Amino acid sequence: MKERDIRILLVDDHDLVLQGLKRIVECSLPEIKNVCTASSGQEALHLIASQRFNLFVLDMELPDISGMDIIVRIREKDPRARIIVNTMHEEIWFIKDLIQSAVDGILFKSIDSTKIAEAIRRVLDGGSYYCPYAEHVRAQMRRSDEGRREELTLRELDVLKRISEGKNTQEIAQELCVSTNTVDTHRRHLMDKLDARNVADLIMTAISKGIIPIRKC
Repeated sequence: MKERDIRILLVDDHDLVLQGLKRIVECSLPEIKNVCTASSGQEALHLIASQRFNLFVLDMELPDISGMDIIVRIREKDPRARIIVNTMHEEIWFIKDLIQSAVDGILFKSIDSTKIAEAIRRVLDGGSYYCPYAEHVRAQMRRSDEGRREELTLRELDVLKRISEGKNTQEIAQELCVSTNTVDTHRRHLMDKLDARNVADLIMTAISKGIIPIRKC
């Protein structure tokens, strides 16, 4: 990707924070020429619908729309888009939710401005950037997930792979030469083991835990 083609959208409802982020990008990453801003969820969604961005830097606490909803809309339009969350919330449950949503970076607003530029550069280069506490939480989750992945049987992994490919129960049963009741049983076990509420949640959780890969478009 040519640097001049990179487009970034910064989203925050606090104008001082928003302008500060923009200044950091413009001063520390002068090669990036296309930097847009949005001060509300609705404004962000309008820009997301009308333009294509390579990277989003999001505040999660917007007055009109939740940051999680915006992440979903971004992923629907462009699964390859990169997302960094810039937040003041450091609660462990909140950090876990962000990690499970498969964002590419997590920053706390108390972080040094040089780290913001470093995070943007690293994520645009295809990597990830988590502030130290978020990285600690992610490491704990990874160790827990490794144990949880071992709990999935080979047959459950077979079913999970086919669910992620969009196949229904009957199609999976035919491919695996088992009954639909057996497939339904595997589905229930998968939902329970991965603590998923529905199929979309099951797939997203499995991707975020590295159990199945992100499908390429």
